[in-house]
Amino acid sequence: MKTLVKRKISLVVIILQLLVSVLFCVYVGTTGLAPLKYMIPLVVVAALLLVYQVLSQMTDSSYIFGRVLAIVFCAVFLVGANYVRESMAALQNVGGATTKVDVISYYVMKDDKAQTLVDAKDYSFGILRTQDRENTDKALEEANKKVGKSLSTVEYDDPMTLVDALYAKEVQSIVLNKSFVDTVKEQYKTFQTDTRELETSQIESEVEPIVDTDVTTKPFNVYISGIDVYGKIDQTSRSDVNIIATVNPVTKKVLLTSTPRDYYVPLYTKGGKSYSGGIPDKLTHAGIYGVDCSLNTLEKLYDIDIDYYVRVNFTSLKKIVDLLGGVEVYSDYDFISDWGPHGAGTHYKFKKGYNKVNGKKALAFCRERHHFANGDYQRGRDHQHMIEAILNKVMSPSVLPNFSKLLKESKTMFQTSMSKDKIVSLCNMQLNDMAKWKISYANAEGSGAKKTTFSIRSTALYVCEPNYESVKKITKRINKVMNEKPEDESSSTDKNDTIE
Repeated sequence: MKTLVKRKISLVVIILQLLVSVLFCVYVGTTGLAPLKYMIPLVVVAALLLVYQVLSQMTDSSYIFGRVLAIVFCAVFLVGANYVRESMAALQNVGGATTKVDVISYYVMKDDKAQTLVDAKDYSFGILRTQDRENTDKALEEANKKVGKSLSTVEYDDPMTLVDALYAKEVQSIVLNKSFVDTVKEQYKTFQTDTRELETSQIESEVEPIVDTDVTTKPFNVYISGIDVYGKIDQTSRSDVNIIATVNPVTKKVLLTSTPRDYYVPLYTKGGKSYSGGIPDKLTHAGIYGVDCSLNTLEKLYDIDIDYYVRVNFTSLKKIVDLLGGVEVYSDYDFISDWGPHGAGTHYKFKKGYNKVNGKKALAFCRERHHFANGDYQRGRDHQHMIEAILNKVMSPSVLPNFSKLLKESKTMFQTSMSKDKIVSLCNMQLNDMAKWKISYANAEGSGAKKTTFSIRSTALYVCEPNYESVKKITKRINKVMNEKPEDESSSTDKNDTIE
């Protein structure tokens, strides 16, 4: 009787391990995350463990030990399956972004008696005549339903004259996209303490679709947008970092092209239609109208196609670097940054050469420009150094222990239009060949001037007038990386641009 029970238990243990092993291998294989060269050893190991289990159950001396090992093996497989499941769920969340969120606020002066929008239903509301009008109209439609009447509105040409009207009491309230606030603060430095928000309205809209490409066999361009806010990543805001990553997965080359935030260019929509009616604006202001406006403007500037975008902000940069366990970033100069993560007062020292940085120090490194003779150009170069540092860490085996946690947090850290399947295929490719990538830089040049812009028409702002010769040279470099084949590498003399 004991022998029969023992055999039944042994059979159950063997079947259990067989089922868990098969399910684990099939699950991992179907995700596409693990390359074939890893799947074959995994299957072989699982088979050998199962053979050992069968043999151990045939002898009186080892069957108990074999059963314990079976429990351990099953636990390991189940934990591994959950790790893969969480990783894939995270990729699903972060990939394929198709929407943007505009936060429209109703501002009154701080001492205004109205506490809610209903209290202000008889006020005159200042609105922008043309800029961001679609979002303003949607917000007003919601407000009209809420207060039970149509709000009285007065139109103004740009955010500055709109705010002027509020301060001058021409209107009692203004309706303004929060992404304009930092631009308004260039003139009204105390705007946020002088005013308060009665209410906000979140307007969600579709981002223009982007055509997918095979990212493991064909070169592609990615627009990397760094927006100047903390918190949620899907909110529209000025884009202070504007980098195009040109990726050739065949030659393993990446060209990072930085364009100054103040570049003075017309804004565009998909298909080359001018969003600003041909009126130039700061490139950073394109982000106010959505990531697709920034992307399309850069496409027109460099006469290229951009396949995907990635958006990050202050919060996400800090999180990414900390979850990676810090990164080694290169500095071109010795300098002290007084740009603290929460404002002035925090000082970080950087030496020429490589510096180990955590999230806070990485953000200070990327934000500093006042201590450089070439100001925003050097800041653009430091953004490129930071991206290279992050890419080097992400593509190294040292990231694997934190890989699942990194992916779990990825939805709050960045937003991308690249689909989950494309991200998985890139991960699979890198795991398969563990290739070292060659990363080079290009920086657009220009000269400073004071000009009115599409977004701010009443006040002259500092802008950077493009040097179109430098733009043409960059376009050639982008096309060279895109069209290069492995056999061309021996004759390549591509080097980083230098900043004089």
